[in-house]
Amino acid sequence: MIKGCWHDIRISPNLEIIEANYDRTKNFRTDRKGYFLIRIDDKTCNIEAGYCTFEHNIMEAKIVGKTALEIINTIIDRSLVSSLQHIGDLGIELCKAELASKSKREYKQDQELILGPF
Repeated sequence: MIKGCWHDIRISPNLEIIEANYDRTKNFRTDRKGYFLIRIDDKTCNIEAGYCTFEHNIMEAKIVGKTALEIINTIIDRSLVSSLQHIGDLGIELCKAELASKSKREYKQDQELILGPF
């Protein structure tokens, strides 16, 4: 039994253990709706997610906020993605950007965030 915040959770006697594996280069699938360029504005420390379409590589919208949660939910509410894999990847990148912004670290999209000594 696991004590939960709202409910106690029982564990199935047939609990399946699934080993995770994913190769970002081999397994990634392009989202047909487009892609995002993520950065931190140096002046405001806001996270910016530029939504780009593939046809002419044009940035059609820029979602601006302080937290990964508000930006990812705005992207979902606006239906700017069609792939769950893309949503997951965006969530990871936006969390890295938020951590970098709050810890005054450099953020580069799709690169490891170095938190190092503080």
